[in-house]
Amino acid sequence: MGNPQCLADATTGRMTAFATKLREQGRSTATVARHLRHLQVIFRWAKRQGYLQTVPTVEIPKQQKGMRGRPITLEEFERMIVSVPKAVGELAADSFRFYLQGLWTSGLRLEESLALRWDEAPGAIVVELGGRRPMLRIPAEAEKGGTHRLLPITPEFAELLATIPEDERSGRVFKLLTKAGQLAKPSRHSIGPRVGAIGRAAGVVTDQREKKGEIVKEFASAHDLRRAFGFRWSRRVMPTILRELMRHADITTTMRYYVGVNAEATADELWAAVEGKTGTTLGTIEAAEEKQDSKTSSF
Repeated sequence: MGNPQCLADATTGRMTAFATKLREQGRSTATVARHLRHLQVIFRWAKRQGYLQTVPTVEIPKQQKGMRGRPITLEEFERMIVSVPKAVGELAADSFRFYLQGLWTSGLRLEESLALRWDEAPGAIVVELGGRRPMLRIPAEAEKGGTHRLLPITPEFAELLATIPEDERSGRVFKLLTKAGQLAKPSRHSIGPRVGAIGRAAGVVTDQREKKGEIVKEFASAHDLRRAFGFRWSRRVMPTILRELMRHADITTTMRYYVGVNAEATADELWAAVEGKTGTTLGTIEAAEEKQDSKTSSF
């Protein structure tokens, strides 16, 4: 696509490609929106001054009210994996790498992941690998919706669980350690901040806002890994299946937070296919098609 050289280069397609690039760089929704709002003001001024004939359409992304964070990318996840020892220490590193991989491939909430076990216990979510398909058995007291259910395990999560030798499949699935190498307390208040520390060490910013004149940054959390899971699978399965995977009580939640974002990502890819990667415009595509048609008709 190349960098715009003059105001006439500021087309709707280029603005869409610019927003896509910002997301690929891991910028938060708030940051992307702020950049686009500034450009929108500049374009309107240029139109009033006669420098632009047409103001390009700039779609400002909207962040859901009360929603913080965003799905992290694969590159950001890999940075978190690399940053684990820096955040939690060498003795705990392997346990937290496995834990992050578990959150990435399962979509479990923080509390659910800490309740995941190989065997029965009060309030446990039990792994069942012996059936036709791997499942999680979730009792009503451990389920946010208060309903006893079986939850299918994604193939990637099943493969991760299968790496644990059978003679070690007892107790909690995620046996997290402290910096001293001791078993950590399986509490959201102790484990959640440590996942956040890994996100900070990796420099993965998932949200930022202005507060009292200062920019406050939030770093990748366990829930952002769940969001990443939901986003990836929203591109693979239908909304009703995704709702079951995410265990949403209402499919409206699935549609609002994942399917809508999925539609925006699809639109970004469509625009990138036309302009973002090759510099091709709709006009050149039509010209190429007409040229091909004329060649075909000559035979």
